[in-house]
Amino acid sequence: MLVRSPTALVAALLLPALAGACTAEPLVIGRDAAGELPTGGPGGVGVGGVSGAGGLGGAGGGSFPTDGPLPPQVDAGASDCVATSVLLPWTESMSAMRLEVATSTTSVAVMNRQPTLLDVRTYTHGGSVLAGYQFASDTQLLSTKETRFLLVSRGQSGDIVATAIDPNLVGSNRMYSASANATEHILTAIALPTTVIVITTEHFVNLATGKTVPWSDIFPGEMTPFRTSVPYGLANVADEVLMAWGEQTNLRVALIDLSGKLLAQDQEPRFLAYPSAQPPTALPIENQGLLLFDGNNVRATMIGLDLSRTVLGPNTQLKTFYRTAPRVAPILLQGRPVAFWLTVFPDTDNTQGSTPHQLYGCELNLAAPATCLSTALIASTGLGGYGISQEPVSAAALPAGNGFAVAHTDTGGNSWLNVADLTCADRLAAAP
Repeated sequence: MLVRSPTALVAALLLPALAGACTAEPLVIGRDAAGELPTGGPGGVGVGGVSGAGGLGGAGGGSFPTDGPLPPQVDAGASDCVATSVLLPWTESMSAMRLEVATSTTSVAVMNRQPTLLDVRTYTHGGSVLAGYQFASDTQLLSTKETRFLLVSRGQSGDIVATAIDPNLVGSNRMYSASANATEHILTAIALPTTVIVITTEHFVNLATGKTVPWSDIFPGEMTPFRTSVPYGLANVADEVLMAWGEQTNLRVALIDLSGKLLAQDQEPRFLAYPSAQPPTALPIENQGLLLFDGNNVRATMIGLDLSRTVLGPNTQLKTFYRTAPRVAPILLQGRPVAFWLTVFPDTDNTQGSTPHQLYGCELNLAAPATCLSTALIASTGLGGYGISQEPVSAAALPAGNGFAVAHTDTGGNSWLNVADLTCADRLAAAP
């Protein structure tokens, strides 16, 4: 239950410590036979808790089996790049998973987004379990460069609320809020220096000013531009937000100021490849725009602040099966774009759906994207077949250094969190 505290709006969005708190009963994290929380560590394996119910924003229901013995780990196969592996509580036999990852200076949050709830587990960077909670399904938990995460959710009144929340998912402080309709849902959010911009199914929302602008005012004649699509990514420069989204093969882009005024828009009807198999993802690149990933082979496109689309080209090194677009999880690490996806590398694409896929990271060279500047093996997943297009992969950079966190699945249906470091990457890129 969220307890509101009358704090003033802050000029800097994410502060290390804020007055006020919320109280909520977290999930009960399962313990091993000795009564201690299982933990990960360098080269070790931890296991997260898996029980509980209802969270902030009125999310109710949902429970999972309690912790049990670790399954055979023949498919986890963490590489030398990985310092910590954590067995997550979700399996594919329960339901289709949509994994997401957020990071702070002290912890990692892994999320399993379901139609009726957002199931969250938090861990230290070393893999020790911290907390678990189930939030409303459209809740967004964002990375920060502070100890707390940024939570964007619906308050008890139905308002959209931005909250700085502790890694234990209990202590929090309301920062901004704006009114919302009962029928709308939060799709994504982006933290800016002085506000949080939220994209919902019905409105463009500036939480610092409390202003909500209907999409029909921004795009005249369109009541629900996100009825059949979701944003691929958001980027911010100065007082403007660049947004990319689409449906089928149609890519749409728009530039909107913080008051919700449309500055420019464009679309390209036959731009996207294999969108039904895998929606594109877009990574904000500072002062440049959005780096969009789609297709098979994985293709990179720079969307400029002037809405231009510059196709940089496909990656021909980390291949996957023919007509199987993988799920791409891009991050910006020390200013360098790195993308993770399931690939047959170091083997080749035999188009027969039988070669097991590895989870690799590719440090991209935007001037020559056909091969990676370096490649980092994360895990030997054992996954094969064309179904790898549905296997979730998500990543987030740690706030400092070359560290990152990646969540993925394996052929046994288990889900994993790996915390790794790119300094181990092989910089002898293979020939295309």
